[in-house]
Amino acid sequence: MNETTKLFAVVGNPVLHSKSPVLFEGAYPGAGDRAFFRLVARSAEEALRLLSELELGGMNVTAPFKTEMAALVARRSVEVEILDAANTVVSEADGFHAYNTDPCGVSGAIEALGVEIRAKECLVLGAGGAGRAAAYALQRAGGCVTLVNRTIDKVREIAGRLHCMYAGIDDELPGRVARAEIVVHALSPGVEVIEEEWLSPRHVVLDALYHGSYLRDRAMRRGATYIDGSHWLIHQGIPAYRLFTGEEPDERGMEMALSLLPALPRHVSFIGFMGAGKSTVARTVGKMLGMPVVDTDRLIEQRAGKGIPRLMQEEGEASFRVRELEVLRDVLLGHAPAVISCGGGAVLLPEARRLLRSRSIVVWLYASPEQCMRRIDVASRPLLACHARPDEAAEALFRERKALYARTAWMLIDTGGRTSKQVSQVVYEEISRSIRG
Repeated sequence: MNETTKLFAVVGNPVLHSKSPVLFEGAYPGAGDRAFFRLVARSAEEALRLLSELELGGMNVTAPFKTEMAALVARRSVEVEILDAANTVVSEADGFHAYNTDPCGVSGAIEALGVEIRAKECLVLGAGGAGRAAAYALQRAGGCVTLVNRTIDKVREIAGRLHCMYAGIDDELPGRVARAEIVVHALSPGVEVIEEEWLSPRHVVLDALYHGSYLRDRAMRRGATYIDGSHWLIHQGIPAYRLFTGEEPDERGMEMALSLLPALPRHVSFIGFMGAGKSTVARTVGKMLGMPVVDTDRLIEQRAGKGIPRLMQEEGEASFRVRELEVLRDVLLGHAPAVISCGGGAVLLPEARRLLRSRSIVVWLYASPEQCMRRIDVASRPLLACHARPDEAAEALFRERKALYARTAWMLIDTGGRTSKQVSQVVYEEISRSIRG
């Protein structure tokens, strides 16, 4: 793994729930020259800065940044212009290019079942980003589309832009559902507007939700064809993958990856460059989650009976990494659920990366090498103290490790401009939300 590794991310807030990294890993099984991780950001502007700073090849964009991203990127596809939303940004030689592959997700999910959209009566519930993409996709495929929303002024304006019909959610909704052949449900989770008796075997129902939707059981009991949001996700991911890599994805691998999602690991691990704030944030998050905290560097020192600078001097880095791996094995395989603060080089050994990624939710705390150098005592860092220009050594060391952090991480958070308390709160909220499902 080296500088040729291509890095990609999905950005959102929250973002730990996103299945995009799993989807893209399934699209390129066995490929060691690329990595895909989640990136939690405060804004689309911050996301673009990190895209440039980390030299990412591109990123998927999820809520709440799709509209903001569309406004920031000058080179925009037709879909972005029409929908005023971007879900894919690619870094090209001439700058960032924005795309929206959500319409492909809608038409692809339906057409994959052999259902022709042309001339079908189509009803789209919800005029948010997902609903707009669905209406556009169905209209583009030749469907007769009605876009429905609670706020009539909003849906009137959007329908005019998309050249489709519109309606409010009113007393005529039962009849509209009954007449439709394709129904796309793009309302917020928890909003229930379709009654079971309105559905029949003639309906194809596409749901924007991956799981937990009230609509699934109602549709299936009535014999309707039900398509959950994972199919939408796969079919929007296929063109996004092509845009990122110029290659064809393994579509079957994408489907398999989503169907075999493991349970969340018991541990939480923090990785990142020296000075990124791992120890401080780990202690705070441990208290917030009510979990014990393990600092691998401190545990190594306790077992060896000497400090890390002396260990490095006497035994060398290779021997130290073996000690580090032994500690990780003990904690990740035999310890009660814990929050783990890892050393900056904990990701160097392949076995360590595998253990961390499979046995813990791995949070990459990112700070630029320049920021890290302002936070640390260089004299206490053996890998830097021996250099005449420690700042240049730090930059080179980070570049060597960047792809390893990316391949190990579940999620990245930029610690620049945030206090350790603010970083800890973001991590706590992301993990708590994912645990609740």
